[in-house]
Amino acid sequence: MWRELIALLRGSVRVRVRSKFPERVLNVCSARGISLREPRFVGEEELAFAVDRRDWRRLRAACADLDAEAHIERVAGVPFFLGRLRRRYALLAGLALCTLLLALSSCFIWDLQVEGNGDVPREKILRVLAKNGVKRGTFAYAIRQHDLCNRALPELPELAWLTVNTRGCRATVIVRLRVPKPEIVNESAPTNVIATRDALVTEVRALDGEAKVLPGTMVRRGQLLISGVVDTDGVERPVVGTRYLAGKGTVEGRTWYELSIKIPLFVESKQPADEESRSFSVLWGEKRAKLSIKGTGNLSTKYDKIISRKQWALPGGLVLPVTWITETRIPYETVRTERSRESARELGRGVLESYLAAQLGENGEMVSARVADAVQGEWLLVTLSAECREQIGKVVPIYQD
Repeated sequence: MWRELIALLRGSVRVRVRSKFPERVLNVCSARGISLREPRFVGEEELAFAVDRRDWRRLRAACADLDAEAHIERVAGVPFFLGRLRRRYALLAGLALCTLLLALSSCFIWDLQVEGNGDVPREKILRVLAKNGVKRGTFAYAIRQHDLCNRALPELPELAWLTVNTRGCRATVIVRLRVPKPEIVNESAPTNVIATRDALVTEVRALDGEAKVLPGTMVRRGQLLISGVVDTDGVERPVVGTRYLAGKGTVEGRTWYELSIKIPLFVESKQPADEESRSFSVLWGEKRAKLSIKGTGNLSTKYDKIISRKQWALPGGLVLPVTWITETRIPYETVRTERSRESARELGRGVLESYLAAQLGENGEMVSARVADAVQGEWLLVTLSAECREQIGKVVPIYQD
């Protein structure tokens, strides 16, 4: 591969030599240091091979000494290509103009990328940057990082820092998310622990405060479980009869849930209605030129649209201000199909169990469950009755007058 590339850069000449003694041509070329590539005998008196452009004159002189005839079959390589352009001034001017435009376009931003944005939408960051002068077609050397950061960050409260690094026609926006301020919790503030839902208490662990319920007790939602108000009866301090503590602890209990969901017994699915169609457009900077193609007008049926973008770039990663956009439209029609009762039941059960697991969190688990279903017209009502074990205590502050 490298030899072929070097031969193209130097220029290659494919020749055919006619002589009564072709082997003498090979010997003379070897003696004079003329390198031959891909030699082959065409006939008894003809020999074909390739030589470098700089060896062509030496080969012709050697053939003249041997009374042999040398003819050029074809030429290839950069020197011959430039030689053909030597008298074509319009092409040379166009090549110079393209080189100049390419050099000028590399000073502008034609591609924007965002890194480190996390959950912050990329479009939101680009919209704020465009408002502050950083967008497609912006002169790369006109960006002032400090001023841009001061103007953009107030509009992006989710970010703590941002910068724009330019390389050629591409600008990379690097952002850092703001770390939220942790909530300050007063550990000594008086609190109570109340029940989050109706339950049968199985275990009580009071870390601070006084437990107000015992295992085996049924409690209602909002009922006091661990009190932060303790009556001392004047034992510690005769003048202080009540102490306010930070009521803390966990209360485990058995809870019951009954959840329902309606699952449709008929499903609409998509099926191709016709052949897909494509339309193309070219985005030059911020301007878009649409290329109309027959058959890509308004479709009478519903269709899905798929848009793909391809940024043009030169070898080496130099981005051009041209983007090729392809829009694919896939027509479809909806077909109504019936869903079996068993599949609808399993689908509803999976949805309800997932919802229940989210409600219980990491501190709860489902002990047993029973699923029932009933048909209601075109719907299937799925009901999940579950017994769970979870932590039902919730800390609430005690407001003092």
